[in-house]
Amino acid sequence: MTRIVRGQLIALFAFDIGYEVSLENLASFFSAAPVQPLSRKRQTPPHLQYARSPVTLDLQSSQQRLGSSCRLQATVFDFGVVSLAYRWTLPMNGSFLTVECLAELSSEIYSSNLEIDARKDVTSLVERIRSAVIRPRVSELVEDYYLFVIEQIDPPLSVEELLVKHRRDLAQALSFETQPLSHWQQEEALNQIVSYLETDLAIVDWNATIICDPEFEDTARVLELLNVELLEARYVDAMLDRQIATYATLVQKTRRLPFPLRTPYRRNLEELTEWRIESTVLSERVANSLKLIGDLYLSRIHSAAASKVHLPEWERIISHKLQILDEFYERLDDRIRTAQSQALELTIVVLIVVELVLAVFRY
Repeated sequence: MTRIVRGQLIALFAFDIGYEVSLENLASFFSAAPVQPLSRKRQTPPHLQYARSPVTLDLQSSQQRLGSSCRLQATVFDFGVVSLAYRWTLPMNGSFLTVECLAELSSEIYSSNLEIDARKDVTSLVERIRSAVIRPRVSELVEDYYLFVIEQIDPPLSVEELLVKHRRDLAQALSFETQPLSHWQQEEALNQIVSYLETDLAIVDWNATIICDPEFEDTARVLELLNVELLEARYVDAMLDRQIATYATLVQKTRRLPFPLRTPYRRNLEELTEWRIESTVLSERVANSLKLIGDLYLSRIHSAAASKVHLPEWERIISHKLQILDEFYERLDDRIRTAQSQALELTIVVLIVVELVLAVFRY
C-alpha cells in the first residue's frame, strides 16, 4: 500500500458575479492580497505572468465536509469572476490515507453537493463587496473543478512506478468512480499526463487533476484560471443564445415594416452593437488574463486541461455566434435603410406630383 503522507484536496467553484470588479476597492472590505507571480522554477520566462493579478481573500467557512473543517479562499478577477477554493489537508484528522483509497475520497466529495454551500458563500461575499462590483449579479452558471494534490508518499515512488502500480486507482479517482473501470476508460482518463522532473506528475482530466508535486501552487493556479475560462465561455455562449433568439425574431418582424419616415429600432441596433462589443471584450479579457505561450510546463498543463474541457470548441462556437450577430445587424440595418430609401423616393414622387398639380391650377 502507498500511503499519502502529506497532500491537499482542493474543490474549486467559479461564479460570474458582475461585469467588472474594482480590485483596488476590495482592500476596504477585506485584507486582500494580490496573487503572487508564477515562479520560474521550471524555466518560465518572466513575461509569462498575469496581465492583471487577481486578488485573494481569506474567508470564514463554518461548513464541515468529509468529517473535517476546510479552509476557504476566494480569488477575485477584475473581469467579474470569483473562484472559491475549499482546501482540506490530507490525510484528514491524522487518519491513514492511501492512494488506493483516493477514489473513495473523490467519489465522496463529488457527491456531497458542495455547490449549494459554494453558492451561499459567494452570495454572501458579493453582498459585502457590492459597491466594488459593476452591475453585480451572481450568475446561475457555475463551474467546479477538483484537485487531488499528493505532496509526499511512502514509500517514495518515481512517476513511472506510480503510474504502473496505481494506474487503476488514479483513473478511478479522476472519474469519481469507486467501481473498477474498463481498460479503455482508464486510457481515456490518463491520456493527458504532464511531467517535468522524474518526481513530479500532473494527470489532467475533464473535471479533476491529480498533482504529485510538493511545489504545486503554480499548477493549481493555472487550472483554477482554466476553470474560470470555461465558466466565462459558457456565460458568453448563454448570453449570445439569448441575444440571437431575440434578434432573430426582430429580423423576421422587419419584413413587414411600413415605409418609415424615421429610423425604427434605433435602440435595438444600439443594444446589438453593445452586446457584440461586450461579448468580444469579455472574451479577450479572460483569454489574456494569463500569458502562457510556448512549449513550457505550465503552458502544457493549460493546453492539456483546455483540450479535456473542449475549451477551443467553446471558443469556436462563440466566434460563430458573434458572426451571426454581425449578420443580424447588417440585415436589420439594410432593411431599415431600404425602407427609408423607399420612403424618401415616395416622398419625392409625391412632391413632384403636388408641384405638377399646383402648376396646372396656376396656369
